[in-house]
Amino acid sequence: MGQTQDTLLSLAEISVALAGFAAIIVVLKRGNSGKWNAASADQFHGMVIHAVCAVIFCLLPMLVDVVVQDVVTTLHICAGLLGAQIIFHCLGVMLMSTTKIDGRILLTIGMFIGAAQFLVFTDWGSQREFVIYTAGIIWHIFQAGFLFVMLVWIPRADYE
Repeated sequence: MGQTQDTLLSLAEISVALAGFAAIIVVLKRGNSGKWNAASADQFHGMVIHAVCAVIFCLLPMLVDVVVQDVVTTLHICAGLLGAQIIFHCLGVMLMSTTKIDGRILLTIGMFIGAAQFLVFTDWGSQREFVIYTAGIIWHIFQAGFLFVMLVWIPRADYE
């Protein structure tokens, strides 16, 4: 798992950095009132959850490989778990009351990425297990980064 392990560890470092930005957001968003609106709170929680999921799924193949000791089987197991997590996460966010229609439409991309993970899990038509698995992790990193930008973006209405 040499080169794949290096790639996953690099992605985990990016995820940890994104999670570290959470402290900045706490300071910026609370402001003088110390309160959050529901959408900002959901975005903050989503950012932290996506960053943590990316770290977990970057480290998971190394843990599973200790037991399985076969790279392809390890990636199949991890892809199945990642696919289930992405699909359930997307469905949960789609059902949240603060999720707007734009967000619901964009989450269908996540559903396709989750479905691709199941193609790896079932070994159906997939020869690029690691690339597809990495795409699922990058989905989490992209989502964490996107939510970070949404949280720190200052709307034009708030300009003085």
